[in-house]
Amino acid sequence: MTERGKDVVTLDAGTGRELGLSESDFEILTGTGLPKEGLHFDTDVPDEPFGLFAVQPLNGTGRALFLGGTGTDGDMRFFLDVQGGNVVLLIPGEDGELQTEMVNTSLAQFLEFLRRLGDLMDEPASPTDRARLQELTAELTELSPESFRHPHCWWPMVIDHLRRMLARRDRESGPARSQSDAFDRALDRMYDQGARLVLPDEFAAETDAYGLLTLPADFSDAFSPEGALIRDVTFSCRGMETSMLQAAFAREGLVLVIPPADEPDDEDPQAAYERLIAEMTGPQTPGDDTPTCEAGDGSSDLCRISQAFDLLAQQGYVAEPALWPTNSGCWERVAELVDDPSEAKAVFWNTQSHAEAFDPRGDLTGPLFLTWSGDRDTIAEALSTTGVTVTVPNDASKTFILEPTPA
Repeated sequence: MTERGKDVVTLDAGTGRELGLSESDFEILTGTGLPKEGLHFDTDVPDEPFGLFAVQPLNGTGRALFLGGTGTDGDMRFFLDVQGGNVVLLIPGEDGELQTEMVNTSLAQFLEFLRRLGDLMDEPASPTDRARLQELTAELTELSPESFRHPHCWWPMVIDHLRRMLARRDRESGPARSQSDAFDRALDRMYDQGARLVLPDEFAAETDAYGLLTLPADFSDAFSPEGALIRDVTFSCRGMETSMLQAAFAREGLVLVIPPADEPDDEDPQAAYERLIAEMTGPQTPGDDTPTCEAGDGSSDLCRISQAFDLLAQQGYVAEPALWPTNSGCWERVAELVDDPSEAKAVFWNTQSHAEAFDPRGDLTGPLFLTWSGDRDTIAEALSTTGVTVTVPNDASKTFILEPTPA
């Protein structure tokens, strides 16, 4: 029998004794109770076969007591290994097979994680939220190193999701407070697109992986105590769309220099054709790049255009530089970001246009074509602040064109 109080659910004491729960687990489940819901946790799950407090055999002689799920719309379930004391996540596989992952080494520990992370997210937004999450992560790692044994374990992924939420909330609240903060926010923008920050050893080992970033060991020394970038920072990335990366840094007011691709010197047309065919038909492997974030207060055309996009975003536009490789993909991204795609106000360019229009530093060398919808005059007014030459279209079927201003 399950009893539901205002905010908790408890297990019937008779069932607890029959299961042979440890003293601490018995006290929690029959006395203190489980929260009805929490951070990526909910006891309101279907009853069969893994409903709240359902009991299932485990590893032959053991038993699993189910505690709830990761959310009302998910099919993953948490259970207590009654004999071992661990809290485990049950994960249905794509092939129908069930997989398990240890989440915490005790029920008390699991509830402590839920409480402390939930308390942080329930508090009013603060500029210190990301720093507090970092401190809390260190404390939780010390409490349960087993829960952080791999970045793809449950709690590391939850914390990464929270960090992205806080970073997005921080970006929406105002500009970066320092260049150090701006650098972090630029990386957060890439994390939102699926990039992963890894240690140098992991970067060296994962030669076939896409979306990897690794920072130099002396990265933190590049910033003053006040957060100013006092020397250039060169880092490595693999399998990334560098135009998106450069745009992410420009959104935070930072100039990121992308090394130009190596091209053979004096290559004859036949050799160039054969190389192109080999690249198209051969095995695809992720390429490596070593971009450099410039120190100082310098700017670029890309930074100034990004600032104009921020003005448009404040007026309800989806304003995104280097949004996607194709225009059709860009419109799909826009549709994901608005309630009614038919009424979307948007302005963007694709990554191909980016590569053709900008030099390695992010200054225009040729025309940049902006696809748009919305009010032409509002967009033109914002773009007039960029310092580049703006050609305003006569009608909605034409693009805005940005070009370098003649010296």
